[in-house]
Amino acid sequence: MTIKYSMKITIIADNYVDTASLVAEHGFSCLIEVYGTKILFDTGQGQALLNNMKQLDIPKELDMLVFSHGHYDHTGGLDRYFDELSDYCSEIYASSYLFDKHLKKSGDIYSYIGIEKTQDEIEEAFTLYMNDDLVEISDNIFLSGPIKRYEEFNADKLLCAHVDGEYGKDIFRDEQYLVIRTEDGLHVVTGCTHCGAVNLLKDVRVKFPDDKLLSVTGGLHMFRSEPWQTDHVIEFLETESVQSINTGHCTGLDAAMQMKQKLGDRVQITKAGMIIQL
Repeated sequence: MTIKYSMKITIIADNYVDTASLVAEHGFSCLIEVYGTKILFDTGQGQALLNNMKQLDIPKELDMLVFSHGHYDHTGGLDRYFDELSDYCSEIYASSYLFDKHLKKSGDIYSYIGIEKTQDEIEEAFTLYMNDDLVEISDNIFLSGPIKRYEEFNADKLLCAHVDGEYGKDIFRDEQYLVIRTEDGLHVVTGCTHCGAVNLLKDVRVKFPDDKLLSVTGGLHMFRSEPWQTDHVIEFLETESVQSINTGHCTGLDAAMQMKQKLGDRVQITKAGMIIQL
């Protein structure tokens, strides 16, 4: 059952900034406030998080930290400010695959780009809840679990993983999105959307078939896309009734501007310090 709500998203870390005293970086983090619950969603790369939280007066009374996936530009804030973040909240929610070995390939060299803290280290300071399916983590607030692929999306061929003793393309077993169900419909918050925006939206439709999709906030990972891939995503978004698309970080400025040209005021380009009222 849904209830009346007001929802506020504050962008803490993003690739772009135009506010004095805030820091930009290649990373994403936001604070979601809804139903009396305060959720820190991702922690950016680590340079921006604590500075921007203090500048934005984020209170030390958060209910939980949620990770979209295990890449450094979403978990680095935890690695860098581990003790300080334990003063903000005591619970972390993430995929059971969070600690998959994420890699970036350059020639024949693989570089590790995943979370630095181990599961044991995290569990010493936080209560860690790990899921491998759709789960309701608070009233009308859900984590998606794994995202089904309905079409191929490989806009970043540099991203690999070492899983079960094998090196190969990273299929992001740990990637998931957050859903807030309201009386009017659904609000989705995503980290990078390595699965592809089309797959994400189709996954939402399957898991929440009776609800209208109102907004999508977060990165859509098109900054290394081919032009036809960006066009395909925009064409799909044109057919959807999503009222608000708030995107930045790994979407890339070229793709974000193309989206804005096609979809108009439905699209906002996010930046550190931006407040989104939904």
